[in-house]
Amino acid sequence: MKIERIGRRVGVAALLCVVAVAGCSRDASSTDESSGDVRTVQHAFGDTNIPVDPQRVAVLDGDRTLEAVVALDVQPIAAVKPPLTGDYAPVVRSRLATEPTDIGSADADIDVEALTAVEPDLIVMRTTGEDNRALYEQVRSIAPTVVVEYTPASWQNTLEQVGDIFDRRESADGLLADYRRAVDESAARAPRDDSTLTVARVRADSLRYMTQDGSFPYSVLADLGYRAPAQQDRGSDAVQTVDVSPELIDVLAADDILLLTDAGTEDAAAQLRQNPLFTGLGARVTELPSKDYLFGNVLTAQALVETAAGIGG
Repeated sequence: MKIERIGRRVGVAALLCVVAVAGCSRDASSTDESSGDVRTVQHAFGDTNIPVDPQRVAVLDGDRTLEAVVALDVQPIAAVKPPLTGDYAPVVRSRLATEPTDIGSADADIDVEALTAVEPDLIVMRTTGEDNRALYEQVRSIAPTVVVEYTPASWQNTLEQVGDIFDRRESADGLLADYRRAVDESAARAPRDDSTLTVARVRADSLRYMTQDGSFPYSVLADLGYRAPAQQDRGSDAVQTVDVSPELIDVLAADDILLLTDAGTEDAAAQLRQNPLFTGLGARVTELPSKDYLFGNVLTAQALVETAAGIGG
């Protein structure tokens, strides 16, 4: 098995939004006095003065962070397209009033010229540790830029950070309360004590499982009472997935297996389900599209809670 690392975590305890309405001089990442009232926001890469009521928001992460932004009823004028699917998740698209200007396909491929052309008054981006420091230094000269600290399993903290950025923490807390209520109701209907679940992702060239303590899907499923089987790496902020070699398929053994399949992997998924080593596990198998559940925030989490009712059915 090969461990896939997604980056280093920095502490997020200090990522609090401090509101101070005041005029200020323009620097590389701040508004100026002529732009009206501003707020000082503390984020992963420092302090930035942003408009009190930004109207032209660009988001440099098309799935996790963008979902938190639209869940708080902020309409982006520009965003990158998620690299996995090339389109926004259905739960995000359903909340978009207009199509955001396409400014690239991933953090590493931002179209800076297109970003400049839309004249944002606020840029929101994400980082895991220091992985996007260079991009931040590049785009902060275009408009005030704030950086959200992100790891897949800490999506609730991501939502809180975005709530602080837009001074909508109360709304963020309300969404989280709704999520926890849905979790409690689901758990009450179908207790899953001692039930083991493997979350596996089928790609065209590999098979991997999502770790219990490091991945987004399991951050939701664990709240519902599911547990990964003992033989699997529990993971961490730095370990989201573990590759599974063909001869070690038995590491997937569990009461239930949730297969998340990438687009175009129908043949690979079918071959896996016909593999005697896989069928011999004796697990109940549920197959879902990875684009809908692999990454996300509170909207995807709510959808996964509802979908989980059918796992093992």
